[in-house]
Amino acid sequence: MLTLKDRLRFARQEAKKTQSAVAGAVKMTQSNYSQLETGSALKSVFLPAIANYLGVDALWLESGEESRAAQFIQVDAWDSNTPLDDDEVEIPFYKDFHLACGSGAIGEAMDSETRRLRMSKVSLKINGIETKNACAMTASGDSMTPIINDKDTIYVDRGRKKVKDGKIFALCHGGLFKVKYLYNLPNGGLRIVSANAGEFPEERLTAQEIIDQDFIIEGWVFSWQTMVSW
Repeated sequence: MLTLKDRLRFARQEAKKTQSAVAGAVKMTQSNYSQLETGSALKSVFLPAIANYLGVDALWLESGEESRAAQFIQVDAWDSNTPLDDDEVEIPFYKDFHLACGSGAIGEAMDSETRRLRMSKVSLKINGIETKNACAMTASGDSMTPIINDKDTIYVDRGRKKVKDGKIFALCHGGLFKVKYLYNLPNGGLRIVSANAGEFPEERLTAQEIIDQDFIIEGWVFSWQTMVSW
């Protein structure tokens, strides 16, 4: 996990700024700033100003947690002909992935998808995600409420399919598209856990049941965007 000094150095280098430039911009001494990057100082009242100057999320800089809205680019008017900014990328948006999951035609659906969403390059770099592995999907159902709601947009790293206990994954299970917490069990089994455990009790699969029930992990859900309905 990145420490404060790591996050500061990363953000400063991405912004192509020197330590003295950052210190001068926020009206602190270079010595005090240097203490933050060496780890000898672990907090500072200047951190919000530093975050603003470097163009990163203040919550992420201070704690390593990033506010959901800050992970994505500012919403501007654009269409398919609008050039990408230097700090953004386009990723596939599989809005109807649940249909592909049910039909068993996942590969075909992904190859033919033309919809795209734009997001910040920094969001991917912070999480160590290659652009080619990033995509967006639409969540379906209420099993992960109140964390992820029906029709929320989820952001998936298809390069990370190995289960890490307690992480959220997008998956196909017997033709159904699901978003779940996963945990390893002995001998290759898995616990499948919902945030809405009252209505959706946890499931346990053995290694053989994973094969028999066509259980396929599509990737790690590294973020999501909640839309409030009227």
